[in-house]
Amino acid sequence: MSAPVLPELAARRGETIAAISDFIRQPSISLERQALPEGAAFTADALRAIGCTDAEVVDVGDPYPGVWGTLDFGRPKTLLIYGHYDLRPVGTEPWTHDPFSGEVTAFDGFDKVVMGRGAAAKGPLMAFLHTVKAMIAVTGTLPVNLVFAIEGAEILGSPNFPALVEAKGGLEGVTGIFGPRSSQTPSGLVGFSLGYKGLVYLDLVASGAKWGRGPDGGSVHSATNVVVDNPAWRLVAALSTLVDTDSRILPPALTAALATDKDLADWEAPLVADLARRIEANGANAVLPGLNPSFPVRVFREGLDGEALARRYLYGPAMNVSSLRAGYTGPGTKSFLLPHDAIATVDLRAISAVPARELIGLIRAHLDAHGFSDIEIVKRGAYDWNQTPLDADLIAAAVETHTEMGHEVRPWPMQAFGGPWAHYGKLLGVPSLQGGAPGLGARAATSDEYFVLEGKDGVAGLDGLERFYVAFLERYGAA
Repeated sequence: MSAPVLPELAARRGETIAAISDFIRQPSISLERQALPEGAAFTADALRAIGCTDAEVVDVGDPYPGVWGTLDFGRPKTLLIYGHYDLRPVGTEPWTHDPFSGEVTAFDGFDKVVMGRGAAAKGPLMAFLHTVKAMIAVTGTLPVNLVFAIEGAEILGSPNFPALVEAKGGLEGVTGIFGPRSSQTPSGLVGFSLGYKGLVYLDLVASGAKWGRGPDGGSVHSATNVVVDNPAWRLVAALSTLVDTDSRILPPALTAALATDKDLADWEAPLVADLARRIEANGANAVLPGLNPSFPVRVFREGLDGEALARRYLYGPAMNVSSLRAGYTGPGTKSFLLPHDAIATVDLRAISAVPARELIGLIRAHLDAHGFSDIEIVKRGAYDWNQTPLDADLIAAAVETHTEMGHEVRPWPMQAFGGPWAHYGKLLGVPSLQGGAPGLGARAATSDEYFVLEGKDGVAGLDGLERFYVAFLERYGAA
């Protein structure tokens, strides 16, 4: 490791913490279209501050601008740095601290954390930027070139990330993709995924206007349902042709596209067996990402458990309805409505040889064949699945750095969380690592989200995260 960088990082730590707090104070909530231009401008300024003279906010044709910047030192390797400045909503759970204060305080057993919505993502990203800034200040260079592509709609399923890439002329020369994200558990274990399922994310919309029945353009009183058709029932009928009551996917062409089991690499089988053992020992609610022990699932689909549950979770397809909306959805209530439209947000996650965009076409064809040509499909995102080999140079650089730092590492062969980092890894034929850095960001999906600044009991603080970034970049550049 470049030893002179460490004192520089220590000297700048107060500046880094202040920048993380300022980043958290940007309330850029994509679902509510709140403060997105301001969030993008703040992110572009942060890139300029580390030396990206070409940093800019990029219009991607919707209200969620992207941010782009590069650092080119003529190195053989170039990392695409993926990140996002948008946030989840604050939510309905009570907060003990202002969700946009960026307050530095003791919390949850740690002496120093920074609190606020987005802290778990914004803290590691800003720490990476300031680590890069310190490395350049000390050495005048970096061991790799960097391309930053920061989006403003990750929470929406990254619908415009391709537009960001296309607006800047593509990703020629990129040799790896890295998302700076802390991935330690409270016990100090570092987990990261080597693969991600494909993700199709879309809205199905039934409307009186397209259907030619029901109210057109606005709701009417529910008492009129005796003589007026309801688009919400139309949507329910369409959904019932896609998935049965046991959550099995029904369209034959779609089922066929998702039917081929993934061939497991030699290194995958031990990881699957280890996951099965952990499920049996600790219960799936405590082991599988996306579940919450506070809201436990008592019975899993088809009574799955152990290795069967592990394999289905890692590799199986599923079509989920994440929200259903009809009638008045603003503050307060408006009772007794017959809505003019109804919307179902659906996510399909799968490993398939059929490209994600073509899976949408299969859904369209199925709806048309069943008499639902009026149901509109609004694509939010369509990304293919991908997996990075365990021995890829990018992964090896991370694992070797963790070993040097004394961290235990647990890779996942596959996870259900898809997105552009996997899609572009496949498209470019390069390794992709999202997360896999030390440190802890917690409570990202509920209230009192935080990012640890001073670690303990094996969990790295900001200093350990910065040291990892330095050594990781050096190792990857030299690999």
